[in-house]
Amino acid sequence: MSDLQEKSDYEKERNIPNYLTKIQHKAKGTIKNISSYLTRFDNYLVETYHKPNETVFSEILAYSEDKRYRVIFDILQDYANYLGTKENHVGTNKISAGYVRHSISTIRNYLRFFGFKITKEDLTDNVTLPRIIEEERVPLVREKLQSLTNEVTGNRRIMYFVMTSSGLRINEVIRLRKRDFILDEYDRVMVKVSAQISKTRKPRITFISRESERLLRPILDKINDNDCPFNQKNRQWENHRHQEELVFERIRKKLGYNDRYESGVHHISLTDSFRSWFVTKCNRIDFGFGHALAGHETYMKRYDRMSTKEKVDFYIKAEKTLQVNSYLDDEKNEKIQEVYLNRISDLENEMNSIRELLKRKTV
Repeated sequence: MSDLQEKSDYEKERNIPNYLTKIQHKAKGTIKNISSYLTRFDNYLVETYHKPNETVFSEILAYSEDKRYRVIFDILQDYANYLGTKENHVGTNKISAGYVRHSISTIRNYLRFFGFKITKEDLTDNVTLPRIIEEERVPLVREKLQSLTNEVTGNRRIMYFVMTSSGLRINEVIRLRKRDFILDEYDRVMVKVSAQISKTRKPRITFISRESERLLRPILDKINDNDCPFNQKNRQWENHRHQEELVFERIRKKLGYNDRYESGVHHISLTDSFRSWFVTKCNRIDFGFGHALAGHETYMKRYDRMSTKEKVDFYIKAEKTLQVNSYLDDEKNEKIQEVYLNRISDLENEMNSIRELLKRKTV
């Protein structure tokens, strides 16, 4: 039996479907993005060379080693340049540098699966990619957050409050079960995010504000420990997340919050804006604290050394500015305190007058 026949008996075909099967344990969203990048590249090869990727790469692998890598890097460079001429998915600008870089990185991994020994350093040395230009992010302000929460009702409104006071992602909050909310052990409700639902595949804890707790408790009182308060119909979570994103898009459009960055990303988005709100407020108390509760791994390691009680104390300090409707800035709070103290003083004066009057009558 020839070497070629032995190979066909034991090796899977090198193609996109088999590669996606190989990486099936990655997050479904990640696999979806990888499939999109590779399909687009395959379409480019068909348009350019009139051959699918399997044929193109098999032919190139037959070249001598020097020629093989020279050709493959030329193709990657041509594709990166090609992407740079295309508009993004909303037609507002050119495809972002981040998209180009993610595409080429994904293709490199696929090429390694196909049989090309290409390292990240090889890619850096041989393919010139566009630099990512950091865009100054527009912060979500309280007035807009209030408008967003006022446009929704029921469980969805409560979910928005929970997200903004905890740093939870949409795909995390819709998969939480009642048992993940630790209600009475600490001064604030603690939320346990398991590795199974965390984007980073690492467990963490966070907390929700008293404002959110008042809204959430009536829901939790009516459901079982294994029920999801924000997905009580047990929809497939990816479909449910997509539905929530569509609803948020309609709300954003209705309110006129349609501004975009040059990359095409909206200034206000369901997960990023809510998480940014949370991280910013918490970081003002102790830089990195918001990142840690939101699940940013570098900062999580630092705060893992803290006790839960210490984390709660930090959270309570940040809670004042995290609140959506219950927030009182310092100036308003001082005015309320002043009115309150003046009222107490007036009442004391009235009581003293009544006492004097009673004394006179007694005499």
